[in-house]
Amino acid sequence: MSKKRYIVLIIVILCCSLGYGLYTLVVSPTKSLKPIYVIPSNAVFFIETEEPISTWEEIRANTIWKHLKKQTYFSELTENANTLDTLFQENKKLFKLLGSRALLVSAHMYKKNDYDFLFVVDLQKISKFTQLKDYLDKVLSDDYSFSRRIHDKHEIIELLDKTTKETLYITILDNLLVASYTNALTEAAIAEYVKPVIGRDQYYLDVFKKVGHDDMLRLYVQQNYLDDFAKAYMDVPNESLQYISDNLLYSGFSFDLDNDLLKAEGYTNFKDTNETYIEALHKSGLGKRSIAKVAPQRTAFYLSLGFDDFERFYENFQELKAKKEATFQTYDNTILKTEKFLNISVQDQFISWMDDEIAFLQLQPNALGKKNEFAVVLKAKDGDDAKEELDFVLKQIKKKTPVKFRQVSYRGYAINFMAMKGFFKPLLGRFFKDLDKPYFTIIEDYVIFSNHPQTLKDIINDFEAKNTLITSKEYKRFSENFDSKSNMFAYLNMPLFYKNISTMLSATARKELERNKAYITCFSQIGLQLSASGAMFESKFTAAYRDPKTFEKILHFTAQPQEMLNIKYSVLPKIMAQPEVSNNHLLRMVEDEEVIKVDAITPDDLNAKKYKELYKDGTLKVSVPLKKGLKHGVYRKYFPTGTINIKGRYKKDKRVGVWKVYDKEGNTLERKRY
Repeated sequence: MSKKRYIVLIIVILCCSLGYGLYTLVVSPTKSLKPIYVIPSNAVFFIETEEPISTWEEIRANTIWKHLKKQTYFSELTENANTLDTLFQENKKLFKLLGSRALLVSAHMYKKNDYDFLFVVDLQKISKFTQLKDYLDKVLSDDYSFSRRIHDKHEIIELLDKTTKETLYITILDNLLVASYTNALTEAAIAEYVKPVIGRDQYYLDVFKKVGHDDMLRLYVQQNYLDDFAKAYMDVPNESLQYISDNLLYSGFSFDLDNDLLKAEGYTNFKDTNETYIEALHKSGLGKRSIAKVAPQRTAFYLSLGFDDFERFYENFQELKAKKEATFQTYDNTILKTEKFLNISVQDQFISWMDDEIAFLQLQPNALGKKNEFAVVLKAKDGDDAKEELDFVLKQIKKKTPVKFRQVSYRGYAINFMAMKGFFKPLLGRFFKDLDKPYFTIIEDYVIFSNHPQTLKDIINDFEAKNTLITSKEYKRFSENFDSKSNMFAYLNMPLFYKNISTMLSATARKELERNKAYITCFSQIGLQLSASGAMFESKFTAAYRDPKTFEKILHFTAQPQEMLNIKYSVLPKIMAQPEVSNNHLLRMVEDEEVIKVDAITPDDLNAKKYKELYKDGTLKVSVPLKKGLKHGVYRKYFPTGTINIKGRYKKDKRVGVWKVYDKEGNTLERKRY
């Protein structure tokens, strides 16, 4: 919304509130209508407050707002807000005399991939002021023209900006002033006035009663339209958002501001007529969050699902599935076929050892280049029991299938391959549908699955280097804003997630994302928690603000390829002693230790005999023999021309003998004995 739009809207509201306000103060409206009764039913979200003046004063003094207003969009908003602020400051006595006014702003998808806002102000007693057009004509310049028309027995005033050709559509419905720059929204508000939907929706009322109204401001989200809203920014539909839209109803939050925290608490309800996963979670008690013990600090997204016991959750899941047999028949068939073919028991080999938390991790890309790494972590009651049962499954797979895979040991941890296509979705739910024929390892009491073995190696590296979320003071401090037990906990490290999200956005949205990086990553950590409470979920939301300039100075150490680990540990104390250090500086210091840097090798088949990597034109780039998933033999890296660039030998993943680096003419540039 442009700067001029805000100014015009402010003038309209003030004209109603101040113009002839004292004269009409004694006139009482025939009705006192709540703003929610004119909000069109397709609202994606709406914000409301009973104290817009004091709320604005609190917002304008906050550190977060002071940073955001430097951004182009917010600077326009701030300039207009400052205009409004000046008017508030100069007319405090009059505003106090007129009383507080409820303000509600809602967002609506009024056409495909586009949305706009509707503004509703409770004018209270002064709503009987009928000379709005005449007063606006006196206040505004000749740059505007006015017209009136009747829509469904209600007058709409059209305020046209002759320069921008934009029109503000205004109507007064009993005690409410309604305005929007989209005609369809103002007309939809009139239709809602005649036949309210949201204001009479029992699901909304249930959340509304829980959230209350004794606070600064409140945000309500209508989940059903969340995926449509996201399409305004994304080229490809997001399945997670679609799932939320299909299964959750309303979320209501009351907000509080601290200097560096944006906090909200409220409630969320859900549909009991759709998929059963959310309902099963709601019925299964709360689980303790502990997977942060093995989740790397480079975790961009962490989704934790908790229950007091997985067996109880699975029983509830099965019971609810039985009521919707047609929908979930394929789930049961997959489980039964797998059990019969491998002669295993899902109850004995999986459910028996699973504890109170399962989690999905999306990691900042490391050795896998641009690919987003992901892992699924299952908390076990006892890691040894889990190993025993999973070893039995592996033994049965070896007997029944032609898949040949030897167990690979990496830094003392066994990595195995589980060829059970399509098995994990019916066991763990649709959140984990992408887990297909995964590799897995066990760290203490945590069983970790991933489709790529290199991801497991990186997680092991981070765990051994103590680079996990639980060792991060910043994460621990942030986590204290949430309960230790919950049904669902979603965590975003925004600076890391920012790098992962670009593949989900349209080209236009991607450019906007880059342009506004400082205003996105300044919310360094974002968390949302849902915990069963009565018939709903108690909801907590927190966003931690951090000055981007300060944040950029912090080094996030990530797992390094195995060939760099030994030198990394020797160099690390030197690096940590320096207050401002970058990842590039880390590489320079590693190079200073005379390590010949080679690209990370990430075989996706640990049973392969050789690893090859090609340039885009098909020319060989890298080749090295493999033994049990480890580099073992002569390593060669080539220039695009086909001439040798680096040559050396590996023995069980460690460099041995003499390594050489050549230029494009074949001259030796560097040699080192390992």
